[in-house]
Amino acid sequence: MMLDNPPPDIDGAIKLLKSEDVQIRQFTAYLLGQTGDERAIEPLIEALADENVGVRGAAANALGTLGSEHAVPYLLPLLKHDNPQLVIWVAFALTRLGKDYFEVLADALQLPGVDERRSAILAMRQLGDKRAIAPLLAIQNDHRRRFEADTTVAEAASQTLISLGYNVGTLPPRSS
Repeated sequence: MMLDNPPPDIDGAIKLLKSEDVQIRQFTAYLLGQTGDERAIEPLIEALADENVGVRGAAANALGTLGSEHAVPYLLPLLKHDNPQLVIWVAFALTRLGKDYFEVLADALQLPGVDERRSAILAMRQLGDKRAIAPLLAIQNDHRRRFEADTTVAEAASQTLISLGYNVGTLPPRSS
């Protein structure tokens, strides 16, 4: 017997954007982007002003995924934010919405922080833009990790290159 999945509770999820728990707000913003439901657009635009930069970044990502050009004027000012992680996700969203800020993502690969590089790599992977190949190849010697069990920056870049259809035979071997 097959059970149908119930439709997502968009209204309930939107209420969770007001949770006191930052992780719940951040995860909910990301998930609302995955639903494709336009009811999430206005609450996600409001979440761009959340006190937590992670929630703002997740909201930007979600708005880019939902594809609403209505979000563009709310996203543009955030390109000047002092948090590079937020700028990366805003550039991702704007590029997805037809405004080309791909160079912001490419430039982020040169930032000194591992977290920023990993965010830029993930954004490039989600965009699926072949322009990412050259900048990703340029960081193939970055063997830093965010934490011990994590993949290196180079391994994350290699995985994204593979997802972009780059010839895996030319990639360096995985580090141990």
